[in-house]
Amino acid sequence: MKPIKNILLLATTSFIFFSFSNCGSSQTNSYKLTQNAPFSIDDVFYQDWVAGVKEGGSGTNVHITFKNMEEDVVIDSIFFRNKSEKAKNSPQAKKHYIGYFKNKTNRDIVMDSDPRKEAQNTPPEPFPFNLADNEAVVSYEQNGSTEYFKITDIRKKEMLAYPQSNTTSDN
Repeated sequence: MKPIKNILLLATTSFIFFSFSNCGSSQTNSYKLTQNAPFSIDDVFYQDWVAGVKEGGSGTNVHITFKNMEEDVVIDSIFFRNKSEKAKNSPQAKKHYIGYFKNKTNRDIVMDSDPRKEAQNTPPEPFPFNLADNEAVVSYEQNGSTEYFKITDIRKKEMLAYPQSNTTSDN
């Protein structure tokens, strides 16, 4: 009877240790920054904006103009200030991309003494990069793989304040 207990104890202990040893390895970071990007940047800046009406919101646009870019490179997203957005190609310039980061209005967060009601809140997704306010990461695809390049010292342009629109009609 004693050898069966020892075997069960050994098997259980081994299983527990094996389970814990896999916890850290399953969380690999696939967001490794590259040092040698297949492009060079001509100009990069960000510009805050605010709408002229309350419901219009506010946000920040990040502009990246590339000087040289290999033909097989496809710009995908821009990561900036704990947010990520798809990079949009500017219609005015082929090598100019913009990330439109709109500030979120007040999130509907449920605060209640009943934990079941608070469980309806969706936790924020973790941001993969540790960036300063004037840094961004651009993701791009090349040869079937996604790469990430960090841009530092992004200059800030003066805020755009859009005028209030006239909502009255002359009919």
